[in-house]
Amino acid sequence: MTALPVDRQGIVDPDDVRGALRADTVLVSVMAANNEIGTLQPIAEIGKLTRARKIPFHTDATQLVGAAPVNVDELNVDLLSMSAHKRYGPKGVGALYVRAGTPLAPVQHGGSHERGRRGGTENVPGIVGFAAALRIAAQEMDAERARLTAMRARLMREALTLPGAHLNGDPVRRLPNNVNLSFDGTDSQSLVMGLDLHGVAASSGSACTSGSIEPSHVIVALGLPARLAAAAVRLTLGRWTTDTDVAYALDALRDVVIRLQQAA
Repeated sequence: MTALPVDRQGIVDPDDVRGALRADTVLVSVMAANNEIGTLQPIAEIGKLTRARKIPFHTDATQLVGAAPVNVDELNVDLLSMSAHKRYGPKGVGALYVRAGTPLAPVQHGGSHERGRRGGTENVPGIVGFAAALRIAAQEMDAERARLTAMRARLMREALTLPGAHLNGDPVRRLPNNVNLSFDGTDSQSLVMGLDLHGVAASSGSACTSGSIEPSHVIVALGLPARLAAAAVRLTLGRWTTDTDVAYALDALRDVVIRLQQAA
């Protein structure tokens, strides 16, 4: 397996992908939108490279589906995975788009379910709930994206006026609901705990790494100095977030950051 680096904004360079392709490359997989720093990847450009070489291309679009328009032909992908819970659907159900003709070997056997691709009884209520969640997301997508983008811009703009603040991820090519920041003179654990005491839910990484006290591998991959990698905090906006919530979160963030820096 070949793992490629990212730049300071967390973006994979398509030229690096081109250089890594070999005669025995069987799959290329790139996350469409990062769940920690919100960075959007140049999926369509990478897809052109893999399409020209006839190499299957997969993208994890869990964060993107339902938040922005997604067209598998425009993205040049052969496989696209998604999950219901990111769009307020039931947990434990997801979907995989497979382009016709893409080779796919089953990893779970036992029955002829899903055309022999995955044995086991389908989670019908979860699937129906997933479809309903996607339908709502599609209907509200344009208005919701504009609303979240405006609140995200305010959150980023005002948070970056705090002393020692640094934005993690691309300032423009990012999800509309994601803000990830590092603050000099603080640490991630204290930031998360301090915000929690104010009633503000924040995280230092993804749910996949909850419980770890090490800096997020995503933040480390950006090449940040150790002091900033260990002082990152993620704030995300959602369907029920209001302007009042953003103002409250900013006040709480200001209080926590200044207190930690004064105590350092």
